[in-house]
Amino acid sequence: MTSQGEQPEHFEPSYDISDEQVERLTARLIGERGADAAPGHRFVAIAVDGDSPYSNIGRHIERVVFEARFGNDAQQMGEGYGRYDQASQFFISIDREKKVASGVLRIIRNSPSGLKTLNDIEGHPFYVGLEDVEKAHGIDDLDTVWDVGTVAVLPEYRGGKSAASVQLYRAMYLSALSEGIDHLVSAIEDDVLPKMKGYLGIPFVPLAGAKPGPYMGSEKTHPVYGYVPDFYAKMSRHMRTPKGLMAHAALKRLVQGSEDDALILDR
Repeated sequence: MTSQGEQPEHFEPSYDISDEQVERLTARLIGERGADAAPGHRFVAIAVDGDSPYSNIGRHIERVVFEARFGNDAQQMGEGYGRYDQASQFFISIDREKKVASGVLRIIRNSPSGLKTLNDIEGHPFYVGLEDVEKAHGIDDLDTVWDVGTVAVLPEYRGGKSAASVQLYRAMYLSALSEGIDHLVSAIEDDVLPKMKGYLGIPFVPLAGAKPGPYMGSEKTHPVYGYVPDFYAKMSRHMRTPKGLMAHAALKRLVQGSEDDALILDR
């Protein structure tokens, strides 16, 4: 909302904003939305829509992480995700102590552009059609499906109590429940999926039986599916398994939250 005579801020989705721009946007986001979290919470995950100026914080982190890992520069990121920008929502993890954004998870809603993962797996090397996916997983309305388009976390926030990914998964899960989302699809890299399934117990299965293959710079990526209503029960049981006990702190944070976390999910 703008005051009388004030021009609305012009916004363009960008993967190539400067570090200084990221710092300014992050400070503004903390000031406008981060104040909703209790002072004791160091880490806060904030949901922003794809047409919010703050969404460029998320795009910046995506580009930085994916360029370092897969060689995907700003142009390639725009080509891969640009058509889905208006249907995207970003969960941005903020370290309020250091006043920096630490990670992002993007979900893509159904729109006239479709869902990125479902569009991409129709071709080489996966060759899985939309009808195959709908039949395999009992999907009769794509509006009940979210595509987990990206999860990108800066290196210093990938482990221990400050692992941003756990907070981001929890933010996505609770938002999916509140919006009546039953189905998740995604394309997950080969060395990440075992950690999500074996360590955290996230119950992903192959998407319509799809085999892994090369995808967007990754040599081996798995198209996966998850049924949201099953997540809580299955992950709670996983907490009592040997692997779950090894990951108890992370799982407790994922399933139950943490005194160091805050989620601001109303956009």
